[in-house]
Amino acid sequence: MGLGKSEVSWTVMVPDKVPMAKHPRWAVVGRSNVGKSSLLNTLTHPRKLFRTGSKPGVTIGLIAVTVQVAKPKEAVLELVDLPGWGFAKRTADEKKFWGPLSDALNEKSPKGLLWVMLGDPMRVPLDEEFEFMDWIGHQPFVFVFTKSDRIHENSRAEIEEKWQPVIDRASEGPIWVSSQNQEGLKALMTSARDFTRLHTT
Repeated sequence: MGLGKSEVSWTVMVPDKVPMAKHPRWAVVGRSNVGKSSLLNTLTHPRKLFRTGSKPGVTIGLIAVTVQVAKPKEAVLELVDLPGWGFAKRTADEKKFWGPLSDALNEKSPKGLLWVMLGDPMRVPLDEEFEFMDWIGHQPFVFVFTKSDRIHENSRAEIEEKWQPVIDRASEGPIWVSSQNQEGLKALMTSARDFTRLHTT
């Protein structure tokens, strides 16, 4: 189960190498170990084009994959995996590039850019989440809870209450998603296809 045929389009380590977008982009962000790469690999199934690992902080640059999300040849979405924030052990040099990399991605996405912010329901929002929302300003973003298979439905309302400031700011969500049992993936993929259609017509 995936969005469609996919392939790596580019990887960069420095801001000035971010290419100008030829397609609409989804930029996926979240804390280290939130499950970004696992979710992205589910969206590109059966191919696994994003690096995953047992330790947080596997992604250190920008990794972009193009996906054919519908039959028309122009229906292509570019998924971009950004380095995670939080407790991953980063050098000072690595950390200082997060903002410039994100700025460059923002500036070079004239075909449409939507941020997809992932939240770990077993945590509470911390400074990094609020700093990200401050940074993007009024830009829209989708909010997604990962690892939903670990959270009983009876507990979700209480968790959402803790994340309410983030949910209130999001343009869409929360969408509860699991890469393990496929929960929420249909809704997320519908959002991806709708966004692509909106920005290619």
